[in-house]
Amino acid sequence: MTTSPFSSQTDPEYDATQQYDTPSDIQSVEARWIAALETPSVPDYVAAGRAVRHHTADDGQEATALDTGKLGFLPLAEWDEHNSYDEDVPSRLRYSIEWKVVVNNKTLSKDTEQDVVLAPSAYWRLYLRAKVDKLLSRKLPHGRHVKCDDTSVVASVNDRSERDLTKRFDDMDVDWLLVDRQLVRWGGLLRSGKKLRVDLSFNYVELAPPSAAARNRGNKRGSSATQSMLADQASQLDAEQETSASASVWREVYALMRCPGPPCNRGPHCWRDPLGKKHYKLQTHHLKALIQLVEEGHVLHTHSDVPEDIREQLYAEEDQRRDRQAAGRGGGSMSRASLPPITITNVLPPHSGQSPSTSTSSVPSSMERASRRIDLDIPGPRDLAVVAYSQWQQSNVADEAQKTEYQKARDITLLEMLDLEQLHEDQDYDFFIQNGVKRGVARRYVRDIGRWAELHKSTCNREQES
Repeated sequence: MTTSPFSSQTDPEYDATQQYDTPSDIQSVEARWIAALETPSVPDYVAAGRAVRHHTADDGQEATALDTGKLGFLPLAEWDEHNSYDEDVPSRLRYSIEWKVVVNNKTLSKDTEQDVVLAPSAYWRLYLRAKVDKLLSRKLPHGRHVKCDDTSVVASVNDRSERDLTKRFDDMDVDWLLVDRQLVRWGGLLRSGKKLRVDLSFNYVELAPPSAAARNRGNKRGSSATQSMLADQASQLDAEQETSASASVWREVYALMRCPGPPCNRGPHCWRDPLGKKHYKLQTHHLKALIQLVEEGHVLHTHSDVPEDIREQLYAEEDQRRDRQAAGRGGGSMSRASLPPITITNVLPPHSGQSPSTSTSSVPSSMERASRRIDLDIPGPRDLAVVAYSQWQQSNVADEAQKTEYQKARDITLLEMLDLEQLHEDQDYDFFIQNGVKRGVARRYVRDIGRWAELHKSTCNREQES
């Protein structure tokens, strides 16, 4: 997109550089959240109303209490991929996924995932996304390039009193939490014998080189200076493409990043941030960097695949653009010359394993972003810090509904693999609001990180001294 024994030295099995890409890895991390912090293993917003198990204080026996009669999804920490989870009396939400890949309105292949008990958001991230990518690479002829145009989602239950949830999303930017919540609402119907199903259609279009007529189409009278500059830029790109050994890669990147038009005015190419849905203008050097990455084997099927270093360039340039506009409105109180310049080259920033001293690309941050880019220096693993911070927020409220909202914010943060330093730097509480977190909780969840970090470090220092 995280208790006090945060130090990695106390946990010989923990590796700070480890990547958690498999179900077993994620099980291990989630089990640690539960063991270390004694937080519920099932998010309340996902498993609202499921059978809640707890230990009584007097005899230690496990008790079970029904909340509102709704079932919840199986937590990742309890997931066993070899278990069928086909129960006569369901103890958790169970559904099937029927998915297909469509290219140019023709079905390329389809498949069914049966007895799924993980939340759709988790199942997509852990399993289904990789299956779709693998199917495309196996089924498409060599040299044929496609891009995902949109994804159709239909959640349904075989009960006439309930209407299907039908949604369409650009690219693969599916609001999985919306699907999660809909299935939770139907949990009572599953218990009464009904079947839940999610139908997914990933709709691709084949990329084709633009015709000369299309490139030259437009108003031939009175072209503005801006139009002339864009035309010169297009001619330069076309010339470079024709001399490239991977012309199809150029076409693929251009088509994917082409601006959709109004209300966006960032054209002719833009990047759509999957988190905030904001559009960022792409210049020639950005496109060249993306093309180089694809030629080196980087996957670029959707806007979500744009790597972090290019995103940081776009964020920094957008921040500086806003700074210049603010300086202009301020009557010259801050001249443009006082702003740090943007230095851009056509060489990519160093990736893992490359020494920073060998980099020839430098994009300084704006004053606004740099002022927030402070190393919080939180002890221990970043994912456990997210959980500890969320528990602290919950301890400051008595209302159960607010506690649930903080759990929701925690789960969204971990699902997107974000950490507290990133949240503190971005100060983007709208991201949580768009994912269903109440506004007040979203604002405080982002705003209070610096304060909690200082309190937490003080606590850790006192414990070490004692």
